[in-house]
Amino acid sequence: MKKNDLSALQENCFCFCDEEDSREAPFQVPIEVPLGFTVDPAEAVGNVTWNTDNLACISEPCITEAGVVYGIRLQGTIELLVSVEPVRNEYGQGEAAISEVHTAEIDQIVYYSGQAEDCPDLSQVTVENIVIVPPFYGNPLTVTGTIILVPEQEKRSYVFTANTGDSTVSVIDAELNTVVKTIPFSAVPTNLGVTFDKAYTYVLHGNTNLVSVIDNNTLTIINTITVGGGPRKIEFDPTDEFAYVMAAGSIYIINMAFQTVINVFPVPGASDFALDPNGQFVYIANTSGWSVDQYDVNTGQLVASIINTFEYPSLIQTPYAGNFAYVMNNELWPKNVTEISLSPLSRGGDFDRLFDTLRTIVFSADSTRAYFLETYSEPFLIDNLHVVDTATQSIIANVSFPNAFDLTVTPHNQYIYAAQPGDNTVTVYRTSDYTAVTVIPVGAGPSAIAM
Repeated sequence: MKKNDLSALQENCFCFCDEEDSREAPFQVPIEVPLGFTVDPAEAVGNVTWNTDNLACISEPCITEAGVVYGIRLQGTIELLVSVEPVRNEYGQGEAAISEVHTAEIDQIVYYSGQAEDCPDLSQVTVENIVIVPPFYGNPLTVTGTIILVPEQEKRSYVFTANTGDSTVSVIDAELNTVVKTIPFSAVPTNLGVTFDKAYTYVLHGNTNLVSVIDNNTLTIINTITVGGGPRKIEFDPTDEFAYVMAAGSIYIINMAFQTVINVFPVPGASDFALDPNGQFVYIANTSGWSVDQYDVNTGQLVASIINTFEYPSLIQTPYAGNFAYVMNNELWPKNVTEISLSPLSRGGDFDRLFDTLRTIVFSADSTRAYFLETYSEPFLIDNLHVVDTATQSIIANVSFPNAFDLTVTPHNQYIYAAQPGDNTVTVYRTSDYTAVTVIPVGAGPSAIAM
């Protein structure tokens, strides 16, 4: 089937994706205690065994804005053998048990998936939360519990690329290092960011005033948020409560629970911004005022500036932890990179080398490493990646990442994924020796990457 040919699916398509998925099924089984015997609910224990031979999985396609996803449905019955012990006679003697066979009807979507053949392993079905409910108002003794049809799965680790050449986002499974989904957009994706909890990816469309939201569980577009024209960069506070988007000379604050803009404040002269690790301030690289400006995100007010020390600061990045940031500055070439203190806001020293224009500065998740990426221009600038030890603020390696335009680093700092828009590829490098592990074809012109 061709990528955009949905006609065959439409003929047999359920064409809905609004049924709520659930991995659990509650049950309630009445237990009749034989005449002349008693069960003390305070000491009674319930046990359940089960059989899933009559349970089957079906895959239901449904069409969304982003393409086809599949509702993975379990249908049929689970046979439960429910027992309660001890059962004693009227004199309090005996350690017997009583049992009841119960058939639980199952007909529900347990999750949505990008793959049609993504049925769960039925041998992993379990029963939890068994409770003995005492008889009351003529009702018998009851055993309740929950059938766990599918155990809670660890979130898949995905790498996302914003492909400006064909207006798509490629989704790479970081375990398989293959593209598992291509998500099309009507507007060009120019940048993106993944939330700290890895639940959502926010895609900026720099040719419009839109931000799209991808649900990383279903890999579908679930919302579009309007901001100022030309959104350029997004940052998330560490609690995943708010997202901050720089667009149209302002910072737009998005409430991530409701996925709506709740506040806007202007940042005159901003060419770049970064959020401090505590999520309380944004720091602006101000190319008009040749300053670095600190704004309180709660009030939107300018609270401090570093002035008269920078020449055309144009790039700024903060680590995930630490009281510092790196700022690229100088109006012409070559460029300096300067360390600044965030509290109190003050300028530190310059790195002991000059750079061509940096495309990006990326920190490892533990903030022990920073990666400065320059333009690759063989034969003049081959060693275009500079690895920084943030404890000593020194460059410890200079290596070659051909045609790399943007980077993202795995959580344990074992691999770097480099987007190469000229080649329509992503190359994976080991951080132990900076050698290429694999090359992954993606959409056209991957200009931004996030994990």
